[in-house]
Amino acid sequence: MTAGDRIRQGVVLLAALAQVASSALLGRSVGGVARENASAILPAGYAFAIWGPIFALSLAVAIAGFVPSLTTHPAVRRSGWSIAIAFTADAVWAAVFPKGQFVLAQFVIIVGAVAAIRATVRFQRAADGNRLVTVLFGGTFGLLAGWLTAAMFVGLANTLVSAGMSGTSGWPGVVGVVLLLVATGVAVAVVRACAAGPLPGSLAYAAAVAWGLLAITVEQRSAVPLTAYTALGLAVVLLAYLAVIHRLRHRAAPIRRRPQRVPEPG
Repeated sequence: MTAGDRIRQGVVLLAALAQVASSALLGRSVGGVARENASAILPAGYAFAIWGPIFALSLAVAIAGFVPSLTTHPAVRRSGWSIAIAFTADAVWAAVFPKGQFVLAQFVIIVGAVAAIRATVRFQRAADGNRLVTVLFGGTFGLLAGWLTAAMFVGLANTLVSAGMSGTSGWPGVVGVVLLLVATGVAVAVVRACAAGPLPGSLAYAAAVAWGLLAITVEQRSAVPLTAYTALGLAVVLLAYLAVIHRLRHRAAPIRRRPQRVPEPG
């Protein structure tokens, strides 16, 4: 273990604690603030409960990272600084979003989403057969990255509404569909980039995005059916894509690993 490893894990722990503390000290529900500027892709309020497992797992990852064998694991090393940036961005976002600083909050959540996605992809590409590492670290990074992917586009719609766009009638429903399509396109690209790694990270990522899409379906099925059923269809497409790409990967893996037969002399 190097001094750089110790510094990195210390920063990850401080950022994870700041993420939880910032959210706990807000005094206002993020879902409630978002509802004040309801857009055509606002998810149901229960969707924001996903922050609970994310915070708990983030703390678990930050603490587990001090175990020497985990601190020096190549996948943990490659993703550590990126996840620290993601945790920090979450802490800042939780402080500015409830105050109605939506433009600043949108910039911050984009930074957090990009950092979390980078951490997830880098982790997946360096992960090995260590089950604890792949499930705990990969699952946590994937869950955070997936939810921030969804939140990034939901937040953009919220920002547009706060700037004066009508949230539910007429053309904003079309804008909502466009945002959903772009969000799912990003999610598909991330799943593809992570496909070479273990399933837990990719599954957690896709599940978090699908969680947001299904919550949009629940919330908008009466208000804006166009975005509601688009979100439902895209959730199915994303999960089906994950299943197909991993099935193809595992079918091809034995072929790639099959040893070459050496001809016998004579």
